[in-house]
Amino acid sequence: MKKLLLIYCSNLLCCFVFSQESLKIQNSRSIITQNGTNNQYQSDGIIGSWNLILQAFDYNSNGKLDEEERKKGNTNKHFYQFNADGTCLIHTLKLKGSYELKNEKGKKRLYTYVDDAGTKVRENAWYLISVSKTELILMSQDQYAFWIFKRV
Repeated sequence: MKKLLLIYCSNLLCCFVFSQESLKIQNSRSIITQNGTNNQYQSDGIIGSWNLILQAFDYNSNGKLDEEERKKGNTNKHFYQFNADGTCLIHTLKLKGSYELKNEKGKKRLYTYVDDAGTKVRENAWYLISVSKTELILMSQDQYAFWIFKRV
C-alpha cells in the first residue's frame, strides 16, 4: 500500500513539473512570436488597405507635397494592402507580395515585392513621406512624384 501511494505521489509530482515546464515553453514561444513580429515589421501606421487617389509631381524638388502641387495632381488607380506579418497585396489585381520598411540615410524607405512563382521581384522602392489614419503619402524612388493614398 505504501509503495502504491509513493508511486501515485511521484506520478503526481512529475505531472505537475512537466505541466509547469510546458507552460513556460508556451509562454516563451508566444513572447518570441509577438516580439519578433513587432520588431521585424515595424509598420509605422501603414497596416491596412490603401487606394491611390492622386499623383502629383514635386515641381520645386523640395521633397514636400505643397498645396499647389496637390492641386495640379492627377487621379489614377493603384492599391496596397499591408499586413502585420510583412505580406501585402499589390495593384488593383491584388497580386500577392511582401514589403519591408527600412531607414536609409535618415529617410524611411518602403520596399514592395511581388511574389512571382516563389521569387521576390521588387515592385517599387518608395520614400515614406507621411502616414495618418486616413492618408498615406509616398514618393517615387526617383524622388519626382508623390503618390497619395486614402485608407479604405
